[in-house]
Amino acid sequence: MGTIFIALLFLTTFSAFSSAANQRAVEEVLKWQKVQFDLPADVLNAPDGYIPINNIPMSGVHYKNRVFVTVPRRRWGIPSTLNVVDIAPPFPNTNPVLRPYPNFELNKLREDLQPDANRIVTVYRPRVDRCDRLWFIDTGMMEIPGNFTIVQRPSIWAVDLKIDQPIHRYEIPAKDVDSGYGLTSITLDVDPDDCEKVFVYISDLQTYRMLVYDYQNQKSWRFLHNYFFLNPLEGDFRIQGIPFAWDDGIFSIALSNPDPITKFRTAFFHALSSNSEFTVSTAVLRNETASRRSYHGDDFKLLGYRGAQSQSSIHAFDRETGVIFFALIQQNAISCWDTKKPFASQNMAIVYKNDKNIVYPNDLAIDNNGYVWFMSNSIIKLLYTQLNLDEFNFFIWRANIKEAIKGTVCDPTVRPNVDAVQRFGESTGGDRVTFLEYKEQYGPSGGPCGGWGHGGNKKPGRA
Repeated sequence: MGTIFIALLFLTTFSAFSSAANQRAVEEVLKWQKVQFDLPADVLNAPDGYIPINNIPMSGVHYKNRVFVTVPRRRWGIPSTLNVVDIAPPFPNTNPVLRPYPNFELNKLREDLQPDANRIVTVYRPRVDRCDRLWFIDTGMMEIPGNFTIVQRPSIWAVDLKIDQPIHRYEIPAKDVDSGYGLTSITLDVDPDDCEKVFVYISDLQTYRMLVYDYQNQKSWRFLHNYFFLNPLEGDFRIQGIPFAWDDGIFSIALSNPDPITKFRTAFFHALSSNSEFTVSTAVLRNETASRRSYHGDDFKLLGYRGAQSQSSIHAFDRETGVIFFALIQQNAISCWDTKKPFASQNMAIVYKNDKNIVYPNDLAIDNNGYVWFMSNSIIKLLYTQLNLDEFNFFIWRANIKEAIKGTVCDPTVRPNVDAVQRFGESTGGDRVTFLEYKEQYGPSGGPCGGWGHGGNKKPGRA
């Protein structure tokens, strides 16, 4: 037993040493003390037009020297939800001003807060596809604590990045979602040969469902599965010394490369309040009939266990190396796993850790240039302590993927540390679940208890 423990300790130490050396591959690109907008003074100075402390960015998606930064309307005083920043070396670019994208008119709310198909209300995490399109969900909601308001039906948008113009909008029907609350991340499944063949997979962390949208046929459906729920043993968190409880369900979906024979992909997914990873073939997800089944057999599979305190917000698959990157919210870190190796914590490595500046890594995406981009937005401070706008609070980094994983267990040329999958409860090296007796403060997004101070089980009201 002692020999096994020493071996595991050596492997863990080696992995930490390798990943620490690879932190040099990570570059800080953008950072803000507070978010500011390129808008006229009359807009910013209007009542509730712009309140700096309430503007918390939620995304950092790169495309050709531009980074798309979203600010969901979760407080008053947010003038624009979808924005863009032009970047240029030397990095980091400090306190860059956000420019509403593609224009302010799309982002500007009507004064009477009535539905308007030509405007967007709240955007969380957009994504860019290989066909130069920006896709995102407009939740249609203002998530003001104590005043959750459905402004309009949630919708799926696509913007042509070559001309900076919206080219598609699909309003999600009530049969699929009651409201847009909880629709905070999307994943794009684009045919390698045909830009018109697109499936969009959307995490609904509020009702623990997955929404599927068929772009070509403009149809949508939803799946319900037990694997979309939180793990009740893993909903307690401690970040920056702050204990709290969140109940967020399915939060992120990452897609493998297409199978060379079937052309379908493997979808990797997890709940935020969970340390386990699951999979399902997109052959299942694309099947509208399958979504109506009450029992799915073994279509949905448990992949394995990432280890204690490894709850992840967003993860993404790199199509060139076959490596998945995870944003680990309790460890202030980004980790990696080579999908050709068994899914176990011993086969994962930390590629970047920053206990000072990574305060809730809330977004992670891979661009078309071989870089993984990730963001930290200090939302924990706003929710549970105090956000100081004299300090740097929001950061966006990038890392060259091949350099970041070089020499770690995530490197495809490096042998795995273990040859078996790790499942929940199979403890190694003192890995165990810790319970925190603190339940009063709820998370910033989903679950029946609501977030950002939205109490009770009442549904959001109309404007």
